[in-house]
Amino acid sequence: MKSLIKIALVLGLFVGVYSCQDDNESTTIPDRPYEEVYLEDIAEIEDFLHTHYATVDSEYNVTFTQIPEGGSQQPIWDMPELDTIQRKRHDITYTIYYLNLREGVGENVTRVDSSFVSYKGFTVSKKTVDGVDTYEQTVFDEAQSPYWFPLDEVIRGWGEVIPKFKTGTFTAMSDGTISFNNFGAGVMFIPSGLGYFSSGSSKISSYTPLIFSFKLLSLRRMDHDRDGILSMDEYGDPLDNDRFSKDPIDTDEDGRPDYLDVDDDGDGVLTKVERSFTYLDGSETKTAYYPYFGALVDDLSTPYDETRGIPSCSGDFSSSNRVRRHLDKTCKPPYTN
Repeated sequence: MKSLIKIALVLGLFVGVYSCQDDNESTTIPDRPYEEVYLEDIAEIEDFLHTHYATVDSEYNVTFTQIPEGGSQQPIWDMPELDTIQRKRHDITYTIYYLNLREGVGENVTRVDSSFVSYKGFTVSKKTVDGVDTYEQTVFDEAQSPYWFPLDEVIRGWGEVIPKFKTGTFTAMSDGTISFNNFGAGVMFIPSGLGYFSSGSSKISSYTPLIFSFKLLSLRRMDHDRDGILSMDEYGDPLDNDRFSKDPIDTDEDGRPDYLDVDDDGDGVLTKVERSFTYLDGSETKTAYYPYFGALVDDLSTPYDETRGIPSCSGDFSSSNRVRRHLDKTCKPPYTN
């Protein structure tokens, strides 16, 4: 169940496949070019989409079956649920195919959130026997019981596809279990360059495209650097709906993106400190923290204004294009509350 993260974190550390020579010296076999591998991968994926049909049960479990010669079943390629994502990486524009079997009714997870999913991962190998092509499907990983996966710690393909779906609803049952409904469900077809690429294992060969069926049940919003600002708001401009298709923002260019950096602008003052302010509660001075965005309505029961998000150094709380003081290297205490 946990191997999706283990493979991504452990095998992903290796950049090549190592072999031992007769003299016991090790040499590194260079990785194949990404573009060359991608062309092979996308041809294999599209061949599978043209030659197989999908069966989906009432619980959104999916099985794939090869269309027999002369068969009239609808190939995956012609399903209206089939969609694509285009992502540029390794100087290649990758196409990721995915089936949107059900979008879900809740919230979209982002690439820097944790997803609560059940899934099945498998590979496909093509063989020709007596002039007839056959396809063998091999399951290499499966989690029938849902599991939490931080999307920034797993293979890149997951971080691209899962955010296209939404969570569902849930009901607490009398026996202590939880029943999930209306969740997002789909299938992703991932080129190896967005998977494990040259990192092989006993179950997955190097340069192997992957197929995952999945159900997105719930999510957790993450705050990786614990500065009180959600990682999804620090990844890029929160007003940019396309920000997760880009590299994360690194304001001070220190090699740590803002969502992993406790001092985003590199001015020596912690981000958590820069988003704080003091206020009087009767005769007592207390500290509170501005959210990235202010609330829509002020809570009149508190002695401060909840509609204020993190201000600029000059005390601008409202301009959408303001440079918030935790991203302004020239802004130093004392601040304008």
